Parts: sequence; structure tokens; C-alpha cells
Amino acid sequence: MKQGKQMSVFLKVRLVILACLSLALSACVTLPGHRQTIDEENFCLNITAPSLAIKNEIRFNAEKTELLFMPKGAQLEFVVSDSLEKHQLSVLNHQETVVYDYRLNGRKLTFGAREKDWFASQIPLIINKAGLKHGPV
Repeated sequence: MKQGKQMSVFLKVRLVILACLSLALSACVTLPGHRQTIDEENFCLNITAPSLAIKNEIRFNAEKTELLFMPKGAQLEFVVSDSLEKHQLSVLNHQETVVYDYRLNGRKLTFGAREKDWFASQIPLIINKAGLKHGPV
């Protein structure tokens, strides 16, 4: 009986050690791809892409007012807030079309002229902080 109890304790200890090792190893594993995050007081930018080379294909026009190209698999998530408004924009390539998902104060809005003007005003900041390219390919 005593030996059965010792065996049970031994199995529990092995299970705890195995669980701890699994947890420690899972913290070392990263998903493939490239991620860049810039998180400042009222400015947050997340860029994900299958690789750094694909991220570097994101291209803005020379005037730094418009997104020209978003490669497949890349995504840009951008949040800017001030005391009055919180702008959230997600940009990705879906079936060869650039898709803009825009929210103002949590409410989804169509990405129209006013929203495009706001985004254009933010592009120089995005380019400077993330090191993205602009101008001719």
C-alpha cells in the first residue's frame, strides 16, 4: 500500500515537471513571420507580414499621402487617440484588393474622403516610425 502511494506521488511530481518544461519551452517558440510594434502614448502601430522582405514591400506614394501597395499576407493596424477621438484602422490585402477597416470611437465607418484625409495626415508619422518606403518602386 505504501509503495502504491509513493508511486502515485512520483507520477504527480513527474507530471508537474513535464508541465513546467512544456510551459518553459512554449515560451521560446515564436510563430513564423515578421512583427513590428510601436506603442507610444497615443500612437500604436502593429505591422505583421510573412517576412521582413514582404513587410518592406509596403509602399506609400512620394507625397506620403496614400498607400500604393500592400503585399499579400501583410497587415497594418493603427490606433491614434486624443482627448476627443480614437481612430482605429486596419489595412490588409484581400484577394488583390486593399481593404480598409476604419473605426472612430469604436464605431465602424466607411473609409470615405474624411477618413482618407485623416489617414493621409498620419502617413508621414507611420513611415518615419516604422521605416517603411515611399516613392517609386
